Amino acid sequence: MSRSGWFWQTLASLGKLGLLFYWIKINSLSRILRMNEAFKIYVEQLRDGHAEAIVEKLGPEFLDIHEKELSFVDPVVVEGEAYLAENDLVLHFDIQTFATLPCVICNEAVKTPIKLENFYHTVPAEEIKSGIYNFQEMLRENILLTAPFFAECNNGQCPHRGELNKFFRDSDSPDGNSEDEGYRPFAHL
Repeated sequence: MSRSGWFWQTLASLGKLGLLFYWIKINSLSRILRMNEAFKIYVEQLRDGHAEAIVEKLGPEFLDIHEKELSFVDPVVVEGEAYLAENDLVLHFDIQTFATLPCVICNEAVKTPIKLENFYHTVPAEEIKSGIYNFQEMLRENILLTAPFFAECNNGQCPHRGELNKFFRDSDSPDGNSEDEGYRPFAHL
């Protein structure tokens, strides 16, 4: 039996459900390949003063975050340009997306904007051996570095904040430890 005959016979034996899974796998692989193409910069096309305009709306899957406390569901918008400056590849981007974190007071999900404006990244051209620079990992790292450690809902005015006031010490506390003076354990000596 020829290879193509074997392929079609195997495909027919999968049935409708098998064909559906096969189609999903091929479709997702195609989407991944298209997404990877969005991160590539062909250095040879930038010679002689040319610049490549970059306007991409990327799915958050490339961030590869599987955390309970941090998630990205909105697309990552990247606008900018790539060009060569002497012997360096220069990427100049404006990057926007949203991170979802739990509120530090009530634990409700808070959508927090992440913006990197006028972000520059340079790479020496001699380090790009293949002539193709993939900026996916660099973009991922910088978005994650910009993500806040914590967030509070209602623009920092969580309605449940009042419930926690009983756990905070007043600055005019009777032990004489006001914030202005600080704690002075040897003040009475």
